[in-house]
Amino acid sequence: MHFEKMKQTLQHQFSATIENWDAYVEFFHEKALAPGEHWVKAGELCSDFFYIADGLVRLYYIDAQGNEVNEGFYEEGSLLGPISSFYEETPCPYYIQAIEPCTLLVANYHEAHAYAADKTDVLEFEIRFMHRLFVSNAKRDAKRLISNGEQRYKWFCKEYAHLLDRIPQYYIASFLGMTPVSLSRLRKSLKSSA
Repeated sequence: MHFEKMKQTLQHQFSATIENWDAYVEFFHEKALAPGEHWVKAGELCSDFFYIADGLVRLYYIDAQGNEVNEGFYEEGSLLGPISSFYEETPCPYYIQAIEPCTLLVANYHEAHAYAADKTDVLEFEIRFMHRLFVSNAKRDAKRLISNGEQRYKWFCKEYAHLLDRIPQYYIASFLGMTPVSLSRLRKSLKSSA
């Protein structure tokens, strides 16, 4: 069931038309994560990527002051992995942690990529995936860097409307670059002016 769901997602999101799907999915195995459990921690070497079949994860860093800084939230249907670690063979610079119970379909990037070397259908999917990841990260980072707190919050409510009830407010505050108290004040202010 999870593998069929992944196939449909890849076809829909990335126009992936992997000809020998059965051979490609052989690279994946299921892994369950409990809420609060880490898939990878900063400083660890990691060469795996995964598809989220069920659940919600967050990607975060620890800043110089020891604070957790949320960088992104990823739900069912997302592909994720420490790409810089794949290419540079360096430790992962961030943490990936389950917010909810998760079912992941995990594959080793190097093995999957070697399989794709002479298969244009799989390589085209890889290129589309990397392109989409780069563009979405660039848009997200630009919005967070050039907008004020209210603009960032309104953008978050629009982009992540379907996740608002699933993400703790203090995680949202960290993602938006504000304190939980500031976010609470902003939310009250926006409600009273609506």
